[in-house]
Amino acid sequence: MDKNEYSPCDYTNRVRDNQPKRLTREYFLTLLEDIGVRMNTEKIREHKPDAERYKRELPGITWQSRFDGQLRTDRNAKSTGLYCLDVDCQHEETFKQLLQTEGADAAWRWGTQEAHARAERWTKMAMEEATGQHYYGLDIIAIQISPQGAGVHVVAACNEVFGSIEENQAHLAKLLGTPYDQVCKDAARMWFVTPKEDWVYLDMESLFQIEE
Repeated sequence: MDKNEYSPCDYTNRVRDNQPKRLTREYFLTLLEDIGVRMNTEKIREHKPDAERYKRELPGITWQSRFDGQLRTDRNAKSTGLYCLDVDCQHEETFKQLLQTEGADAAWRWGTQEAHARAERWTKMAMEEATGQHYYGLDIIAIQISPQGAGVHVVAACNEVFGSIEENQAHLAKLLGTPYDQVCKDAARMWFVTPKEDWVYLDMESLFQIEE
């Protein structure tokens, strides 16, 4: 039997896909190179009124749960041992103030710059922890720029000391010193895939394991 590398997570073809499938390393790498993913992400980042329809066409990963062939609902969710911290700079006060005083272009420019700055800072911390240079207690698996470009998704391993997804998210946000979207605690939530250059940190060895 061929050996395949699987993550503990599922993927969906788009937001309305309620029949998730196991995410393999091979398919994940295919998604990162997919021309449709790239084109839709570029359209989203134009920040036009129709951006949401392009976002709905992106594939997604259910970082916090798998569903073993069942429908993607909280009831069917089984823990992956991972969780995702969703940081949205466009929901922060500086973004809102810039939107009112200087307009949308200035606000999105700040949000994008801020998201990249945080992602780079957290990547440095994750790499220091992974190489044994420093222990922060982060256990980060992946850091990704969000489809809008003004946010960051941080995927980390659950710490059993903090029992729930909500508690793990709050703890990681405190360690990173960032506000975050506190509504993203539901087990069945999916996060959209973006092109490979948006994944500023990826611990592929921790994310994917060989199965017979």
